[in-house]
Amino acid sequence: MMNNLAESTEIYSSRKNIFIARQPIFDAELNVQAYELLFRDEDVSVANISDGNMASSQVMINAFLEIGIDSISDNRISFINLTRDFIVGRLPLPVTPNAVVIEILEDIVVDDELIAALKDFSSQGFRLALDDYTFTDDKQPLFDIVDIVKIDILDCDRDTLVSDVRALQKCNVKLLAEKVETREDFELCKSLDFDFFQGYFISRPEIIKGQALKPSRISLLEILAMLEDPDCDMAVLENLISQDVTVSYKILRIINSSFFGFRRKIDSVKQAVVSLGMKAIRDWFVILALTSIEDKPRELIMLTLVRARMMQALAEKKNLSPDPCFTTGLFSLIDAIMDQPMDEILKALPLSSDIANALVKREGEVGKLLSLVLNYERGNWSEVTDCGISADDLSSAYLESMAWATELM
Repeated sequence: MMNNLAESTEIYSSRKNIFIARQPIFDAELNVQAYELLFRDEDVSVANISDGNMASSQVMINAFLEIGIDSISDNRISFINLTRDFIVGRLPLPVTPNAVVIEILEDIVVDDELIAALKDFSSQGFRLALDDYTFTDDKQPLFDIVDIVKIDILDCDRDTLVSDVRALQKCNVKLLAEKVETREDFELCKSLDFDFFQGYFISRPEIIKGQALKPSRISLLEILAMLEDPDCDMAVLENLISQDVTVSYKILRIINSSFFGFRRKIDSVKQAVVSLGMKAIRDWFVILALTSIEDKPRELIMLTLVRARMMQALAEKKNLSPDPCFTTGLFSLIDAIMDQPMDEILKALPLSSDIANALVKREGEVGKLLSLVLNYERGNWSEVTDCGISADDLSSAYLESMAWATELM
C-alpha cells in the first residue's frame, strides 16, 4: 500500500495545488465506519467555496482520479460534499455508489430540479446525507429522499437536540452527530440513539477524578520514560525489548522488511539495536508499544502516528531537526491514551523543554509546526494557507503519513 500511495502522491503533486484531509466517522462502539473527505483548492477563496461554485467539486473529483479514493479513505465509505451545480448537472462520479455518501449542504436551494437530481442519484444506489440539519419547511421534501441526517450538536441546546432527534427518528433516517467534542457529548448522543458520531472527542483524555492510572498504563509510562532518558544505554534497551516477545518479533519483522533494505538478515534484538541505532530503535519501540494498546480506538493510535510522521516530513521545510518533531507528534495524544492530564504525564517523561512546551503550550518552532499539523488534519484551511509550505508539500506529507501509519497498524 505504501508504494501505491507514494506513486499516487507523486502524480498528484505534479497537478493543481489541493489541500486534502479526512475526518473519521464512528459507530457507537468507536469503530471507524467512514471518513468525511475535506478538499480545498489553494487558489480558491473561502468566499468562493461558500458560494458553492462547481470548481470546488471538480477539485475533489480530480483528486479522486489522481490519488484514488481507496487510498484516501482506507477502503471505507467516504462522505463527500457536492455543490448544487454538480448535483443538478448530474455529472458522473468516478466511484461506485457503495463507496460514497453524497452530502447535501445546508444552504442549498431546495426546488423541483434539485429533488429530481437527488432522486436520480438515489436510483443509482448512492446514499444521501443532509448536512447541518435545521428544521425548515423548505427542507421537508428532502426527508423522503435522504438516508442520513447530520446534526451539529454545538448549534443547539439539549432540549432542542432531544426534540429534533425524536422528530427525525420518525423519518426512517440514520442520525449522525457532528462536532462531538467531549466524552460527555458522545455519551449524550449515544443515549439518544444516534447511529454515527463525528468530532474530536477521542483525542480528549477521559479523566475521572480519583481514578488511579491503569497498571498497563503505568508499565507503558515507565517504558516510555526509560526510552526517552538520555542515559538509557544500549544494553538496557536491548534487555527491555527482549523481555517482550511480541515487540521483539515485530521489531525484527520491521527491520527485515524492504522498508530498511538491509542485505543480510537481522535475527537478534542486539543486531537490531546495533543496526538501527538508539534513536531509531527507541522510536520503533514507542510506536509498537502504542499500537499494542487494545482498549483505545484504533483511530486514536492512527492519528498519533500520522501526526508524528507528518511533523517529521515537514520539519525540513521549516529548517527544524526531524527527530524532536517526530517525538512531539508521537506524544501529542499521550494524554488521551493514558487518560491523564498532559502536564502530569510530562512530569514522568524526561522530554526536552522544547518538546514539552510544544505539547502543552504550542510554543516554539516545534509547537508552531504541531499547531499547523493539527489545523491541517481538522481542515482549518485558513490557518494553513500562509504557513510558508505549499499545498502540494502539505498534502503529500499528509497522504504519505497516512500510508505509513496504515502499514504499521
